[in-house]
Amino acid sequence: MGKLIITTSRCPSNSLIRFTKTLVNVFPKSLKINRGIKFFSSLFSFCLIHESSDFIIVYEKRGTPLSLIISHLPTGPSIFFGLSNVVTQNSSSRFFLFSNSPHVLLVNLDSPVSKRITKILSLIFPKPNQKSQRIVSFVGEKNKIIFSHHWFQIKGPKQGDIMLKKLSPSFDMQPYKILLGTLFTKEKEVEWIITPFINKKRKKTFLY
Repeated sequence: MGKLIITTSRCPSNSLIRFTKTLVNVFPKSLKINRGIKFFSSLFSFCLIHESSDFIIVYEKRGTPLSLIISHLPTGPSIFFGLSNVVTQNSSSRFFLFSNSPHVLLVNLDSPVSKRITKILSLIFPKPNQKSQRIVSFVGEKNKIIFSHHWFQIKGPKQGDIMLKKLSPSFDMQPYKILLGTLFTKEKEVEWIITPFINKKRKKTFLY
């Protein structure tokens, strides 16, 4: 599995930089790079040189992380998420080991769209080591996915003897588009996109 490259929109705020730094802790074998004045073609070349398997870019609005795009390299697919309820303030996170791949928990994501989304997400996480003490969870709730990051330690022989510590970050993800290609592909074919009709139907869900 190659390295995951994480970057931002140009001229990121301090809060967006802080958020992307916490994402490095979530994803194993990830590297945050400064966007600077790089064009997309330069970013693609950088990913190829470093034999990257995935590329993540995060955008913001007025200092608040607004959207996150995951693009699987070199041929796709790419998935677009809106972000909300982003929490990054957790100073205790620095005391935990993030080098091991976490256990991935997928809950309430059973629809065809959800299965496609989880398949794309699973490309980022290699198989966890049995000694890994981290869990990342993706929980479907109506038309959003609640993301959480935890560290755990078994404290005794009983099933409930587990100490659980919430780590940064946590946020809600609203999937709205899937492309068959990458962000760097000139002609991008849309595999799935949320429509105004679905958006207006508040009771209609597509994640389960």
